[in-house]
Amino acid sequence: MTAKKLKKFKDLLLEEKRKTLDELLSGNETYEALKDDSHGDMVDIAFQAYEKQTLMNFSQKEKDKLDMLNNALKRIEDGTYGKCIDCKEEINEERLTALPYTLRCVNCMSKYEDKKRREKM
Repeated sequence: MTAKKLKKFKDLLLEEKRKTLDELLSGNETYEALKDDSHGDMVDIAFQAYEKQTLMNFSQKEKDKLDMLNNALKRIEDGTYGKCIDCKEEINEERLTALPYTLRCVNCMSKYEDKKRREKM
């Protein structure tokens, strides 16, 4: 991959990381506000508990995404970014644009997901 393309993807990853951090911080502020607001009838309290759980689940997904973004940035630094971890071939540029932190090409991702589904059965 050319230096120009690597810079494009690094910028894309950094922007996505900034957005993810903003979402995490926003979620934490909302969670703190909900944590301190345990008043009301049973329906209100149940709804607040549901909102808290939803926010915690959302936060975990955002933390996982942040880890994937950081790992992709490390791969840029070590020269392995854009290469599939399974077949070692270049990942299609359109796929990287859509999902810049992906580890696998479309082919290998399909095989990986099929394998995971079979393991669950």
